[in-house]
Amino acid sequence: MSLVLRCARLFVALIACCASFLCLAQGNSTTTDEAFKNTISEIHTALVDKNYPSAFTKAEQGLEEFAGDPNFDFLYAQAALEVAKYDEAIFALERVLVNWPDHVPSHYLLGLTYAKQKNYGQAQQILKGLLSAQLTPAMRGNVEQALESIETRSSDLEESYSHAISLALGHDSNVNSGALDDRVVIGGIPFLLDETSQKTADNFMRFRYNFKAKWQQTQYQAWKLDVDYSDQRHQDTNDYDRYQGTIRVGYEHKKDNAAFSVGGQFGVLTLDDDTYQQDFGLYGSVQYYFSGNWFTALSAFAFSQNNVQDRNLDSRIFTIQGGVGHSSELWLVRVDAGYTWQPARYDEGEHYGRDYDFISGSVSHRTSQNSLLSFKAQYRDIEHRAIHPFFLETRNEELVILNLNWRYQWDQAWSIDVSASYYDKHSSITLYSYDRTEWFTGVRYEF
Repeated sequence: MSLVLRCARLFVALIACCASFLCLAQGNSTTTDEAFKNTISEIHTALVDKNYPSAFTKAEQGLEEFAGDPNFDFLYAQAALEVAKYDEAIFALERVLVNWPDHVPSHYLLGLTYAKQKNYGQAQQILKGLLSAQLTPAMRGNVEQALESIETRSSDLEESYSHAISLALGHDSNVNSGALDDRVVIGGIPFLLDETSQKTADNFMRFRYNFKAKWQQTQYQAWKLDVDYSDQRHQDTNDYDRYQGTIRVGYEHKKDNAAFSVGGQFGVLTLDDDTYQQDFGLYGSVQYYFSGNWFTALSAFAFSQNNVQDRNLDSRIFTIQGGVGHSSELWLVRVDAGYTWQPARYDEGEHYGRDYDFISGSVSHRTSQNSLLSFKAQYRDIEHRAIHPFFLETRNEELVILNLNWRYQWDQAWSIDVSASYYDKHSSITLYSYDRTEWFTGVRYEF
């Protein structure tokens, strides 16, 4: 909500509080007992002190006994609005208007509450209706400013588009995820590895483009499109130059503390200008804020992966994961755990099939208005599904991934990124063990 609407809301709240007490003094209240007066006084004091959770708690305690009295209902609506209980605020204001159909502050606050819910059509209808009423110059100005702001937000809500272009320079200590040693021992006999199987370091340049679109259908529902393309070129190891593209289309529903999304994804990876891998599938997720800033999330993915160059690497991927997190203005902390099934599509490639459980954690901290520092860590325990036909044993692996990223936002369009990642994979078959460090720095432009 814009600063204009927040100021206007405070203005009408103060007027309404005064009006409600004048009505009490003049005997307009239908309830005059001491408990009612104490409840009204406590809610009013908490609102003036900006102790909104306390105001709403006190209002909730008196709801069963005093609901229906317009003085109480109006204060209840203000407290509910301040703690983002928008449905409760609307019901209370509607009760006020049953008793006071011409109460301008209630109409105004009801319009602002609908705007908070992004129900801009209903908000405009209510506020436009106020323009035909007898309003003070100050109130008329507030209504007109609110309508102007809602009109802008309504047009933005219907559809939005964003683009981002980035260019980064970096270094990869193990471009090919090669083995750490120059030989591997099989059955007590050492075999020398060629250069393509050994650890190879190189510099790289990465170009990336991202497009996001959103088409709002109602105040709660929207369709989304996300297109991502990257082009990474290496200084010496041209065989590992890669293009990667992903298209994701989805539907989301958000209301109050809950969010639900579902959609489909298609991706392509090329190596050295030849298509290497394709994947497509479905995803779904739910997220719920259960206590203040605490939330829980559950997601699932089902993908089919097609390797163009080696059909034995074709597989299906099924993942389910759940997590819990805490978000605030400066911090976002989240922990997830999950399990992935990745069976091979063909029997002859079953030794590439694998299952793994994982746990991950992430912390993001806004160190200043323009600076964001993020850290992520993940651990995977991997078990392959069949005996390797050459090494004659089943591969078991552990993988640790660490990432540290810092972004500085110069202005709304330009930002700079600095990132470092570390991968450490230990395998029961030495050839597949590796470590890898990657870092890059780049600029990003959004429009």
